[in-house]
Amino acid sequence: MPVKVDRLSAGWLPSRIRQIQSPGRWALDLPEFNCAFRAIGDFNPDSVALVAVERACGSTICGIPLEDDLILAIPAGTSVTATVRPGLTYAVAIVPTATWMEIQSVATRTVLEQVSDRPAAVRLAAGEAQRIRSQMRSMADHLATVASDSVLPQQPPGAFVEYLGVVANAFAGPDSRETGTAGSASHHFRQASAAEDFIRTHIREDIPIVRLCKEIGVSRRQLEYAFRTTFAVTPLEFIRALRLNEARRLLTTARANGLSVTTIAMDVGVSHLGRFAANYRLFFGESPKETLQRAGRS
Repeated sequence: MPVKVDRLSAGWLPSRIRQIQSPGRWALDLPEFNCAFRAIGDFNPDSVALVAVERACGSTICGIPLEDDLILAIPAGTSVTATVRPGLTYAVAIVPTATWMEIQSVATRTVLEQVSDRPAAVRLAAGEAQRIRSQMRSMADHLATVASDSVLPQQPPGAFVEYLGVVANAFAGPDSRETGTAGSASHHFRQASAAEDFIRTHIREDIPIVRLCKEIGVSRRQLEYAFRTTFAVTPLEFIRALRLNEARRLLTTARANGLSVTTIAMDVGVSHLGRFAANYRLFFGESPKETLQRAGRS
């Protein structure tokens, strides 16, 4: 799925994503993230994502606070927002909706005409969760070996379907719960999300915290708490991070558009160029000028 990613903190320990994908049919991703970022995108309209969380580290997906040993089902076409914190580790299986419906029908012993259109989650016992993760890693190792010698089949292989069956059985149990964004998002999450929407819309303007509080209808203390619990940064740090990320996007096309570093900095609402350059290097490991020069060479 196309995703817009905004980095929220500095840090240079690399993140890793191991991906195994059949041509347009199913996929298996095993990421480990070592930086904080905000991601927004629309999920595939024909597939379901099943996210098995190993370490949550205070991260959220679709406004749902993740927990260790949680499995989250994200239905097709969901508008996905995620706040990722360093240390988040999970394994996600992506499968066509029709396949997931068929496997769920077997688990529930009923014929399903449609799957839920809201995210749902189930928390596994630690031993069961560890067994599922071990099964996932073994399957990934096997599929990676197969993929190195030939093209993966369009239909999920037996080991992949078996894993999905285990997940479907977990969702069919009594502890499964629907957690749609509107029903589960906390009051603080909604406040922070409303503030985020305003900031993104007005990123090129001066946004004092007093103005933000007035727009959202909260006190400064409430806003600070909402941002810290949702994004693990203060409102000012969040605004600064979004401006740095937007500047980086513009710098990658600046030469083609005839823009300078100073022009771009002003366009994203920066008022202090020296501080902007220092913060940019801290976030991205290079100066704005170096990004501009590297983009011009590519």
